[in-house]
Amino acid sequence: MRRLRKSGESGCMPKVRVFLVCLICLASLTNVGWAVSKVFYEDGVIQDGDDYTIVQVLNDAVVNMTGGLVTDALGTEDTSTLNIFGGYAARVGATEWSFINLYDGMETGYIEILSSSTLNMYGGLTGVVEIGTTNPVHLRGGAITDYLIARSTVDIYGYDFLYDLYGGSYGGGRLSGFWTNGIPLSIDLYAIYNPPYGATIDTWSHISLHEIPEPCTLALLALGALIRLRRR
Repeated sequence: MRRLRKSGESGCMPKVRVFLVCLICLASLTNVGWAVSKVFYEDGVIQDGDDYTIVQVLNDAVVNMTGGLVTDALGTEDTSTLNIFGGYAARVGATEWSFINLYDGMETGYIEILSSSTLNMYGGLTGVVEIGTTNPVHLRGGAITDYLIARSTVDIYGYDFLYDLYGGSYGGGRLSGFWTNGIPLSIDLYAIYNPPYGATIDTWSHISLHEIPEPCTLALLALGALIRLRRR
């Protein structure tokens, strides 16, 4: 049933009310931290309270992520550097000679390293790590909960390594042992042979293990060296 306008009632009032409602909604969205995209051309920080959809780090910028949320993708290009100490990103990627360093406190679902970029993983939690060709990758800590797939050399540092050809769930066996800080490691390796498209992938053939003595062994070696010096 149509409402009849009373005499003297302004026809612009409904429009004003709609405008005010939209303004209030916009303000409320701003207050809760509406997710936006961010591009770093210079050094910067991603911290607690920051909420982005996509983040790109370009040029030679150095960005430190200590907290916050990236709901889609966090990536580096050119010769930029990304240090992740905390927070969450759905995907992390590097390309074009850029650098990514991961530490305890960070979490992501997927890491992809391409085009001669470098990954140093000292800690943190990720589901998948995928390495392209000609990429320097050094794993010294952290957890890979799903699998590692590599098409170029991956250096892994620890001790008491054990490779089980028939372990894991992705055809490439499972590597276990300890990181240099004594924390256990277990990584499923991805492999596919004679796929219908593309080349054979055998991650184990790209793994380079670096046996580092456990802390107790290092202490004993240091003690032995000290005794020899005293005898001299």
